[in-house]
Amino acid sequence: MASIDPRGRRSSCVLGIFVLLIAFNSSAQSPPSADTRPVITLRDALGRALEANPNLRSQRFAVSAADARIDQAALRPAFELGVEAENILGTNRLSAFDDSEVTLRLGTVLELGGKRGRRIDSARSERELILTQNDAERLDLLAEVARRFIRVATVQEELDLAKRRLDLADRTRRGVNQRVSAARSPRLEGNNATVAANRAEIEFEQAESALRQSWAQLSSLWGGDTAYPGRVAADLFAMPTTGDYAALSALLERNPDIIRFASERRIQDAKLRLAESLRTPDVTLSAGVRRLQADRSNAFVLSASIPLSSGSRAAPYISEAQSLRGSLQHKEQAIRSELMATLFVALEQLAQSRQEVQKLLQVAIPQADEANKLALDGYNVGRFSLLELITAQQQLTDLQRQAIDAAASFHTSLLEVERLTGTSAADRDLSNNAGKP
Repeated sequence: MASIDPRGRRSSCVLGIFVLLIAFNSSAQSPPSADTRPVITLRDALGRALEANPNLRSQRFAVSAADARIDQAALRPAFELGVEAENILGTNRLSAFDDSEVTLRLGTVLELGGKRGRRIDSARSERELILTQNDAERLDLLAEVARRFIRVATVQEELDLAKRRLDLADRTRRGVNQRVSAARSPRLEGNNATVAANRAEIEFEQAESALRQSWAQLSSLWGGDTAYPGRVAADLFAMPTTGDYAALSALLERNPDIIRFASERRIQDAKLRLAESLRTPDVTLSAGVRRLQADRSNAFVLSASIPLSSGSRAAPYISEAQSLRGSLQHKEQAIRSELMATLFVALEQLAQSRQEVQKLLQVAIPQADEANKLALDGYNVGRFSLLELITAQQQLTDLQRQAIDAAASFHTSLLEVERLTGTSAADRDLSNNAGKP
């Protein structure tokens, strides 16, 4: 694989989450409705979160602190001003200042071995890691927004299904009551129809509550109003195709965990070079003027000092940096193995959910719908009981709800694949739209 610039990889990784935008915006073709409430798209939700999420707002302070550490690393050793007085406050002739010697000295440390440059490199590498971590946090936030958006879309579909179920139960109840009034059906069937309608009403109210709860969880990511504003633009049954495991596993280099290891390697390399620079000792230089009071004369003073055994003293630091570098390599291998296993599982779940939705939409639900129509026709002519009709209706509803759950599972697995690989929206194929159950 060709090398990719780390910053470019981070950008691709952050943008990868927007793959769902097309599926939830372009393919969400709902029939015309009298509902005038606003429609919330995934792009709207992601934009609000990126703009107003408190955790993302705090990231700029971490970057500012990293910039300050670079400035700290660039500081050269400070100059020191010293005063030294000798032959004072003694006994006999030295009790006064007549024979004193006073030295005014200015000194500093001359760093050798490129230590300052190594410090700067280390600080810059740490800043790069912070940027990588910030990008990973943004990606995690976008993924969480998408997950909660999928949840809202799922509950929205369940609410629509519960509304259809309630309407059907009401029509059935009215029809049965008419038959009971005409003495064509026993009163027990009227009671059973009323119970079924009451149950459908409870399920509808539960779906309404679940929708309000899921919206509150979604809007909390940008501090929005918990009141549900309208519908979300989403078609859960638009299931785009994805690449195979071999192709997608090659894209794991876009994963923020892998990118983070690249930044950490640069940090450890910089720290190793800084530790190696400690082998070269620093030189302490000072210069000044000495006043000899006894003969009223002045003299210049120069001094230099070099620490001994710098090489042996640097050895523990070098050993520590080398050990951390080796440990990082093994951790990266473990993370790569874990990511590849996670990708494999996500793709398996993706394929299973797609297959389940297709079988439900193409086979099971049409058969259940046909059975429901036959049960209704048979009940109207007295061939089937109300219990058989209600059972057929419940079976159809259960299969439709199962299709919604399977479609939601598909998009959740797809979201995990996208997060792992940072795939682009341009890779999406949205022609596979099976339609609603």
